[in-house]
Amino acid sequence: MREIRTEIEIAAPMTEVWDILMDFGAWPDWNPTVNQASGTASLGSKISITMAGPEGKNGQKYSANITTYEAPRSFRWRAVMLAGFLMTNDRSFELEPAGDGTRLINTEHFSGLAVSLFWGKLENFVPDSLKTMNEALKAKAEQS
Repeated sequence: MREIRTEIEIAAPMTEVWDILMDFGAWPDWNPTVNQASGTASLGSKISITMAGPEGKNGQKYSANITTYEAPRSFRWRAVMLAGFLMTNDRSFELEPAGDGTRLINTEHFSGLAVSLFWGKLENFVPDSLKTMNEALKAKAEQS
C-alpha cells in the first residue's frame, strides 16, 4: 500500500467543516478538483464523483462506497479502480480539534498490483489535488 497524506488547519469548528464535507452535491461549488459529486453521507452508501480535468472539462469518473462514517471526525471511502486486485483507492478525511479550529487530515491510500506501475503519475498529481481541495475547503469554512 502507498499513501499520500496532506494536512491543513482551518479556523472553523469541526461541525462546520464536517457539514461542508458531507454535502457532496455542493462540492463543485467550492472544490475546484471536482466537477460533479452526489450521494448520501452514511455508512455503506455509494457516492459518485467526476473529477475536474484540463480546462475545467470532466475528468475521471468513479464510484466509491463509504466504509467509515463517524460524525464529525472520520469519513472514508473505497473506490475500485480497474479491478480490485489491480488497484483500490481508499480516501480518508480525519478531523481533529486544533485550538479554536479544526485540523483536516486528507489522505489517499492506494493498493493493488498496478499501483507500482502508476505510482509516478499518482505521486505527481495527487498531492497537488489534495492540497487544492484542502485550501478550497479552508476558504469555504472560514467565510461562513
